Amino acid sequence: MSNPNITTINKFFAAYGKHDLTAIREVMSDDVTWFFPGNHPLSGTKKGIEEVVAFFDLMADGMKQSFARAEQLVVGGNDDYVVEAQHIRTTVDGITSEHHWCVLWKFENGKIIEGKHFVAE
Repeated sequence: MSNPNITTINKFFAAYGKHDLTAIREVMSDDVTWFFPGNHPLSGTKKGIEEVVAFFDLMADGMKQSFARAEQLVVGGNDDYVVEAQHIRTTVDGITSEHHWCVLWKFENGKIIEGKHFVAE
């Protein structure tokens, strides 16, 4: 049986791919928060749909520039959370880097209310 929160994530990415803010608002809370670790322009906490979408735009640009390939390793969830583990490979200036990420998605009333990225070095 499919987890409805995973379906919500898929709807988010479908809407994001079209930059359809109306559809994004159907699956993401207006007061969503998103955390990305580190000490660089992408790091920190983003608040609200506009900041989160802008963050995803920056991530997409970086992934294109680094020829990123993402492999989804594990996805699981319950009523309130979905965790997703990924293997990411990037190449910049001929140097390839591989790392693992986990994204923890939090839900309330059928909408995404929070996201947190965790990295394994």
